[in-house]
Amino acid sequence: MSLNRLFRLISIALLMLFLAFAVALVWTEWNTYRSGANSVPALRNLRLALLAMEKVSAERGPANAFMAASPQQAEATMRQLAVARQQSDAALTSLHAALEADPRLRQSWALDKVRTVEQGLGPARANLDRVARLDADHRSDVLVLAAVAGMVDLMPLMIRVVSELSLEVDRADPRLRDGLSAVRATASLREYAGQVGSRFVAPLITHRQLVQDEVIEIGRLYGRIELLRGVIAAQLAGYAGRPEFAAAVERVDKEYFDSGFQFLDFLLQIGLHSSSYGVTPADLYKFYVPQMQSITDLRDLLLADLMRQAEQNNTRARSLLVLVVGLTLLACLFFQLLVVLIRRRVVQPLVRATDLVAGLVEGKLEQEIPETRHRDEIAGMMRALRVLKQRMRERTSLAAEREALITQLQTSSNTDFLTGILNRRAFFAQAAQQMAVAERYGRPLAVLLFDIDHFKRINDTHGHQAGDLVLRGAAQTAAALLRKVDVLARYGGEEFIILLPESGLEQAGSVAEKLRAVLALTEFDSEQGQRIRFTASFGVAALQGGEGLDEMIRRADLALYRAKRSGRNRVELAGIEENGQ
Repeated sequence: MSLNRLFRLISIALLMLFLAFAVALVWTEWNTYRSGANSVPALRNLRLALLAMEKVSAERGPANAFMAASPQQAEATMRQLAVARQQSDAALTSLHAALEADPRLRQSWALDKVRTVEQGLGPARANLDRVARLDADHRSDVLVLAAVAGMVDLMPLMIRVVSELSLEVDRADPRLRDGLSAVRATASLREYAGQVGSRFVAPLITHRQLVQDEVIEIGRLYGRIELLRGVIAAQLAGYAGRPEFAAAVERVDKEYFDSGFQFLDFLLQIGLHSSSYGVTPADLYKFYVPQMQSITDLRDLLLADLMRQAEQNNTRARSLLVLVVGLTLLACLFFQLLVVLIRRRVVQPLVRATDLVAGLVEGKLEQEIPETRHRDEIAGMMRALRVLKQRMRERTSLAAEREALITQLQTSSNTDFLTGILNRRAFFAQAAQQMAVAERYGRPLAVLLFDIDHFKRINDTHGHQAGDLVLRGAAQTAAALLRKVDVLARYGGEEFIILLPESGLEQAGSVAEKLRAVLALTEFDSEQGQRIRFTASFGVAALQGGEGLDEMIRRADLALYRAKRSGRNRVELAGIEENGQ
């Protein structure tokens, strides 16, 4: 077979392969365009779902105010509630109609959940209205809590609807994923902000202090709100160069976190100790709910940007599809002419570049990227690879520095700067976990408080540097005597606290006595060459059924005070008598 015939056969074979590749490429771009075309209607459905969730959530504000309204306020609050209910119904109706109009969602779980919410609103509203019609003396705490819960319990269904419609958008255009996450985070922040406000309704209506379960639930919601605040900040890092997003985030910080959130914290501090809140649910609705509007505005801004991105992506995909088809047809005409040139100037350099890219992906940053003889795209690719290599080196270095900084910040936030042991905040975080384990499995748990005797005299006699030396020495001595599972922290000033898991009162008292004896026999040398000795007083308490960490610490503190009064340098165990003090 002649070389010419062989080359012709090879050219035909390559042409067939090229055509197959071209068809596959066109088909891929067509699928991308067709999928991207669904992103805009999917975003519209998501926006309707978010609006419906917002309106159903916002309905709780005037509803709560209506339950606590006086006869003079009843008519005004009833009008506000009627408007809110109309808005909720209109938003749900629009969402329902949009989902039924979409063939892909007509049989979806999202539509089923919307129907469930629509059906559940009637009983929840009726129950709330019954409670609102009762005299103030007959509005029991249980009835108010049930009425509030009836509305709150509908929100997980709406959250699930938003989640499923977000997945529809993600499937249509994965490039919108980061923005979707930010939108869902802001929507969740709005909902949890509303829920934490609702937790104060029953105490405000019945004029009582917050109970332990409410405090725990409020704390849980606080944690979720702070977590979502961090998530939103991280998600919006890509919008840092856009002033409208920076202004929206600043408005959320100022109006909600610096105003509304602090208002709730003010009510929380009052509710922990008394029932004299000085505000009504109507006051809470008028002041707190408007502060959440900044969150909704940020969500709408993100949604508008997502819609713009989706439309741009769809336009680019359509343009790219047309371009691919045109270039494919044009390339077929000139294929024979380009075969040799491609093999010499493109294929071989691309193979080389592919190996280099694969090496960079595998972390082989030491490989050399060669210079090319021609000033063409391949040369540009090689230059880009050299830049990429340098950027990867810089990124690796920055990543290592960032991890080290994160580790350092985490350690410093949990560590007392003087003694090197845990600080008070870190102690309570770890102690809460140990308390949960002890309460769940019925395991013993003890707490030990000790205080350096006559610490002011040490500072006055030897100077504050000597006092710091004593504090560090006491911390090191205690750490050396404790088990790995024990939690040692500086409680404040010259006072230290130790949590002893799996230890009863007697065992904890033995640990305290041992530590007291060691501290009394230990001498410390100051920087001036002075030898310093000191003693410490100890109070020990063990976990009793039904009490919390604060109560156990309080009893240990009473025992410590008794040790001080009894002459210092001694251990006192908290007994039953502290429970009534």
